[in-house]
Amino acid sequence: PGRFVRVNTGGLNFGWGCVTFFQHKIIKEKGKKSNPHAAEEELKRQGADGYIVDVLLHCKRADSATLRKLEATSATEGEMAIVPCELSDTSGETMVVPVLLSCIDCISSVCVHMPKDLKSASDRKDMRKRMAEVDKRLKGNIPLLDPIKEMNIKDAEFKTLVQKIGSLEAKLREHKLFGTAEEAELFTSYQRKVEMQTQLKDVQRKIIDAQSAVQLDELKCRKRVLRRLGYTMAEDVITMKGRVACEITSGDELLLTELMFHGVFNDLTTEQTVSLLSCFVFQEKTKNEPPQLQDDLAAPLRIMQESAHKIAQTSNECKLQMNEEEYVESFRPELMDVVNAWCRGAKFSQICRMTDVFEGSLIRAFRRLEELLRQMCQAAKAIGNVDLENKFADGSIKIKRDIIFAASLYL
Repeated sequence: PGRFVRVNTGGLNFGWGCVTFFQHKIIKEKGKKSNPHAAEEELKRQGADGYIVDVLLHCKRADSATLRKLEATSATEGEMAIVPCELSDTSGETMVVPVLLSCIDCISSVCVHMPKDLKSASDRKDMRKRMAEVDKRLKGNIPLLDPIKEMNIKDAEFKTLVQKIGSLEAKLREHKLFGTAEEAELFTSYQRKVEMQTQLKDVQRKIIDAQSAVQLDELKCRKRVLRRLGYTMAEDVITMKGRVACEITSGDELLLTELMFHGVFNDLTTEQTVSLLSCFVFQEKTKNEPPQLQDDLAAPLRIMQESAHKIAQTSNECKLQMNEEEYVESFRPELMDVVNAWCRGAKFSQICRMTDVFEGSLIRAFRRLEELLRQMCQAAKAIGNVDLENKFADGSIKIKRDIIFAASLYL
């Protein structure tokens, strides 16, 4: 307290004043409990704006005409209740003004004695006289606080930065606009220009990113794979096979379409079909080894894995890098026997004993499976295969029962 500081904000220089108190900026969010660690991190992020300094300043309360003038010249952000005033001007008022630390542009080595209480107007008036006397004795040249000599900072890098700041400030004072009335207006206009340039660069970068996506080699390779598998023509026109693949989003659309067009589902029962489709919706790893499936489930699984190998090989031939083994193993058969039992009328407690998968994971897998069956119905309808459409619809009916599809688990 008592340290001379100079306040400059919004292009208005309030001159020198005395520090009376300072504190951290209090950060509160409505409806949330205070978190000391979060508040500390927020203060670090705000930097100089995280502190509030109470400064005794001699200023005037701005009238409406002055406020309109300031707003027209964009000298300040919003309305200011006070404007600068000379210490010798008796029409002004000496008051304690809270300012952000970032609004203090200079700290002086001068420090005066402060009274314990500044509530009375007479005490504030005495302080104004004391500040005016200091300014008169020093002839307006208030000495600045030397961070190296007076604060005993010995860091070599800091000393270099102070020297650079000194040289830059000397060049700034030599500029013809320094201290003129139009300096603040031009500076505000320049700030707007910099902000607009930054926004322009962001938009240009987004445009470049969007355009580059079209030119990616990966996109060309994917188009080559689709042409090789018959989903598009040489002119990039979507074929019937491609339209069917567009109906499927809950599973691997390429592999499911290949199985459909090769007639794999035609020779399977409804239970076998639903069991095979479970490989496309269950992605979790289990502790146990893959189950030993019966022949009626192992045969369609083997056909599906062979088709997956062919898709992976075609992708690699088209220079779309794909790990063949990982791709095939991504279709997990752990729930095939569980789904088969459920389709045949087993209870939920019975299928839970057949696997180590958590009950919640089972319910999620069955609901995804029902969604996939609905999409497969639409895909079969797109090619006009009524028998296959009815088979998928029947599978959806068989699994959509009991607690798995209850509206709420709280019965």
